[in-house]
Amino acid sequence: MAETDKNKVSEAKEEKIMRSESFVSVIAVLGDDTAETVEKVPAIEQYLKERYSDFEIVLVAKKSAESDAEKLVQPLLKTVPCIRYLQLTDDGPNDVAREAGLENAIGDFVVLTEPKYDPVDLIGKAVTMCRKGSDVIVGVSKLHHSLAYNMLRPFSQLLLRLADYRLPRNASHFRCLSRRAANAVTQSGKAHQLFYMRIQKTGYGFRTLEYESLCGEGRGFWHALKKLVKLLVFNSQAPLHLISGLSFGASLVAFLFALYAVGIKLFLYGVVDGWTSTFLA
Repeated sequence: MAETDKNKVSEAKEEKIMRSESFVSVIAVLGDDTAETVEKVPAIEQYLKERYSDFEIVLVAKKSAESDAEKLVQPLLKTVPCIRYLQLTDDGPNDVAREAGLENAIGDFVVLTEPKYDPVDLIGKAVTMCRKGSDVIVGVSKLHHSLAYNMLRPFSQLLLRLADYRLPRNASHFRCLSRRAANAVTQSGKAHQLFYMRIQKTGYGFRTLEYESLCGEGRGFWHALKKLVKLLVFNSQAPLHLISGLSFGASLVAFLFALYAVGIKLFLYGVVDGWTSTFLA
């Protein structure tokens, strides 16, 4: 009996040694898919428990999901350890909720995931890559997009390059950030920029992590167009510079043509009355 107890103790010690000492924070947003997200939490907790000595699961609920979140999360708080629950007072976009979770996360590595779409083992792969020196890990997943979206894609890529938005193709919402990258995002002070744009603008190197999403459906045309407009208007001065350049060019052409009209009036005969004053104005 004593020998059996010793074996159990040695196995427990071995298991503890195999687990990483890194503190991992996993952030998930509770919105329209609150039930699906909460359903995945026990599996995430078990996965983290087997691999990391310290971890936390940060659940951020938007205003619209308050009633469902309270009903579904409260039982988890009693049975699943290391859960932190944040309730927002507004119903803003998911990026705002993710940023709130990032500001409250205390882990050495912070994982932003959508449990409904991202496999659980993706967390461990991303953290391992991040520990090897990459401060930002970007999830990449190929989805089946609509024909209209595929037609918009080349044009949008050109515009996004002008805005210096250089994320890999098929980038998903999955991210893994080191502590210094997370601090850079929260301390940047550029609240007008979209959340993922701020992550890119930290200047830290990133690597991609390809995976197969649990959802095969891609983005719709109007959703992609709306996001493109937001990226261009709120995240870059390139559109303003472009419009300013076009305006300056048009003004310069008009000025040169006005000089041409005055020259015609001064050096040529037979110019119709009022022609010069019209073009000069």
